Amino acid sequence: MASRRSFLTGMAGLLPFSLAGGAFAVAAQPVLRVHGAVGPGPGPGDLAFDGAALDALPQTRFRTTTLWHQAPAEFSGISARDLFAAVRLRSPRLRLVALNDYVVEADADEIVAADGLFATRQDGVLMPVSDKGPIFLLFPFDQREELRHQTYYSRAVWQLCEIEAVS
Repeated sequence: MASRRSFLTGMAGLLPFSLAGGAFAVAAQPVLRVHGAVGPGPGPGDLAFDGAALDALPQTRFRTTTLWHQAPAEFSGISARDLFAAVRLRSPRLRLVALNDYVVEADADEIVAADGLFATRQDGVLMPVSDKGPIFLLFPFDQREELRHQTYYSRAVWQLCEIEAVS
């Protein structure tokens, strides 16, 4: 089975769905694949986003501590609510996959309710793969005590590269 990195590198030549009016455009270097029950039609969709496409979506930020950082940091990126709306998510069941093949299943509504953030930047700097990038799904742990639980820590997926909407 090919690695996630090989897959994403190979996707560079695909024509991913653009969010602007349903037109198609070539993604420079896809960093996120969203597939399954997404898109406008009843069948499965397969969308790829490069950094510029993710940056074109509404941006959100919050400051929080995590189990994986020594000090509070500001994380910015796309809220789960905005990403799921942009891809026209049609299923609440998700499979979140990291570059290292870590997989967790989660409910989209719970991620939205917990103010999930698909962070692409830490303290204003793009997160490299070597430091939890290019995408790190995390939650405002400091603002909401109920999020400081293994359920949400396990959903805090770094090096996120794929979201499958399972129908």
